[in-house]
Amino acid sequence: MMELFDNDRQRGKMDLNEAMTERHSVRMYTDEPVGKALLDEITAEVERCNAASGLHFQMSSGLEDAFCGYKTHYGRFSGVHNAIALVTKIDEPYDLHPAKKAPQTDEETTDPIPHEEAEIEQKVGYYGEQLALKLVQLGLSTSWAVLDDAATGWWKLEPGERVVWILAFGHPARPGAKHHSKPLDSLCSLPASLGPNATLADAPDWFQRGVEAASLAPTSLSQQPFHFTLEDTDTAGSPVSSASSIATSEKLLPAVSARITPGLFAHVGLGCAKRNFEIGAGPDSFVWAK
Repeated sequence: MMELFDNDRQRGKMDLNEAMTERHSVRMYTDEPVGKALLDEITAEVERCNAASGLHFQMSSGLEDAFCGYKTHYGRFSGVHNAIALVTKIDEPYDLHPAKKAPQTDEETTDPIPHEEAEIEQKVGYYGEQLALKLVQLGLSTSWAVLDDAATGWWKLEPGERVVWILAFGHPARPGAKHHSKPLDSLCSLPASLGPNATLADAPDWFQRGVEAASLAPTSLSQQPFHFTLEDTDTAGSPVSSASSIATSEKLLPAVSARITPGLFAHVGLGCAKRNFEIGAGPDSFVWAK
């Protein structure tokens, strides 16, 4: 999923690294309309994400209530007049109940979510985060929300499609809360080649930047249900296993694996964190392990 988006500053706007730092969840918005020029840019980014992912994200603005009267799983919102519905096709049966979203302990090896569904939810998180960062680049605030039983609304659902999440956006009525994070070392693992007592400070700079960026990703209740592992390589830089690096025209890139840990809506959160990790680390620094 890397290299689909330009990480560089464009037309004087903040770059994506800056947007990750500036992004905070905002649940209260003013009635100030979002201008047409900004809406055109958002629409273009939605279309770009849909083309890259095969998802069916949809945007609407200037609504009386962009949540259509539905209750949210968490948090009180007000003044939500603009939103992006994160829509995708997921075969029935499909249940958004949070308890279904991840193993309950780190020792559990069985993911209660079917593999295909987990990949779809991760993709929703990945591209939803890209849109959230774009909104921040445009000077807007945003917040993720899950709506209860959102079957009908301003969005258009094809057979088998579901609104997985909603991305509210607009002009903030008050600033968002400060980012909270677990200790960064608890969000990652390092290869044996770095030594038994290695910490994140001993990892390559790009991996440190990736983990720091991932820690800024939005997740339900700030639980950060994800973990990144820098795969091991031998001292010559060649792969220990076929999964640990990949050949390019000039070099072998190190590999990083990513997995969920216990938490609410873990696969969506992992998708958000992976997008942030890519931005922080840089797309030419590593590859995702298969």
